[in-house]
Order: sequence, then structure tokens, then C-alpha cells
Amino acid sequence: MNPYLLAILAILILGSAGAFIKIIALPPIVLTFFRTLIPTVLLFSYFKLIRRRRLFRYSAKWLLVGSLLNAGRLFLFIASYSYTSIVNAIVIFYTWPVFTVLYSRIWLKESIPRRNQILLFLPLIGIVIIFSDQQVTTDEQDLIGMGAMSLSSMLYAFTVLIFKRTSQEYTGFETVFFQNLLGGFIFLPFALPYLNKIDLPTYGLITLFSIFIGVLAFGMFFQALQKMRASTLSYLAYLEVVIASLYGILLFDETVTGQFVIGAVLIIVATLLFKKG
Repeated sequence: MNPYLLAILAILILGSAGAFIKIIALPPIVLTFFRTLIPTVLLFSYFKLIRRRRLFRYSAKWLLVGSLLNAGRLFLFIASYSYTSIVNAIVIFYTWPVFTVLYSRIWLKESIPRRNQILLFLPLIGIVIIFSDQQVTTDEQDLIGMGAMSLSSMLYAFTVLIFKRTSQEYTGFETVFFQNLLGGFIFLPFALPYLNKIDLPTYGLITLFSIFIGVLAFGMFFQALQKMRASTLSYLAYLEVVIASLYGILLFDETVTGQFVIGAVLIIVATLLFKKG
């Protein structure tokens, strides 16, 4: 499949993460445990029992560093949605493409086409317009949620580059296995007291969330990352701001205004005009 189409499909699915987190409504540390454990178990079983494939082949050190950072960023990501609105959380999270574009230039030595350098300001302006219209208060929960997402964004930008570094040695779904590997072990002691308190429908939602987001969407995301620049993929990912915000508006009655529409249009137009570098 065309990597750009693959990336867009992944981003459309990833945009539903906040809605899943809101609906499941478990403590962040418990949901993070399941969200990392289920993809790890499923993918390990697939690669070892069906494909008979050796997973640890190259760059294990970087993969483990990425997995450790991902455990922290995922906990912060889920915690943020537990404390603030989907619109607030996703807008703050999408400072990560800016860091990724800059870090990919410094660390991976990727050139950034001049046209993209200019267009990069359009989605940033769109995000500012969207964010300026939200009635963000000094409520302690909002501040905790936004602070958690800011840290998650910084960590996520770095993990994208780590997994880009190893993307030529591992397939997209192998990368997803390593991305989640350490999280289940780290959060197991904290999740154990809650396991017998979760009902069957909630377990079903958790499983759907973990497979849909943790395996399918990120598998496609890393497959696309193998064939395109990290800076280009991070640029396309701005579409998730619009998708996630629409989930918040349609499912949780979060407010949409003229300013939101203007900001969303800027993000979409910039994405359509960017030069595929």
C-alpha cells in the first residue's frame, strides 16, 4: 500500500484513542498496563509461534530505550485524557511533530524541503487558533491533564526518531512489539489490585482499544515510517488533531465554534499542500 495512504489510515484510527480512554474510564495506570500488555502478548505469539521469527536481531539497546520511554509517554497520554477534554489534550499533544521535524534534522540528518518549512507554520497557527478558543481554566484537573500531555508529547517525539532509526531492521509490527514490550512488566504490580474489579464488557472495550490502536494503527504507522521521512510523517500526523477533536465534539458534547473550524481548515489545507519529501 502507498505509504502516504497507510499513514493517513493509521492517523484516522489513532484519532479515536481519546474517545476510547474516556469511555473505558479506568485509572490511567491500569489502562496503560493492558494497552501495552495485549499488543506484546499477541505479537509475540504471532512472531514466535506462527512465523517462527527471531525478534531480537539488531539494535536491541535502542529498542529497549524506546520501549521504556514509550511506557512513560503512554501513561502520561492516558492520564491527560482522564483529567482534561479531548480537544485540549490533542491540541497540546500535537506539539510533538514540531520536535520531530527539528530532531530529525539534527539526529537523522534529514533535509526539510523549503516548501515544508514554510507550510509547517500553517498547522501551528491552526492549533493556536483552536486552542485559543477553548475555555481552558486554571482548574487543577485541567492543569494536570495539560501538563501530562506536554510531557507525553516530548517523549513521543523522541520515540518516533528512535523507532525510525531501527525501522530498516524491523517490520512495522515488530516495532510495535518492541514499543510495548516493557510497559506490561512495569505496570503489572500497580494493575493487579484492579483486575478482579473490571467487568466483562469493560474487558471487551480494553481488548478492542489495545488491538485497534496498539496493534493495527501503530503497525500501519511504523510500516509507513519505513518508507518515508520522519519529518514528513510527523507533518501528516497533524490531521489527528481534527479527527480527535471531532470525536470529542460528537461523542462528549465538547464545543465547536468558528475559530475551531478555521483552525481545522488550516491544518487540513497545509497537509494537502505539503511537498512529499
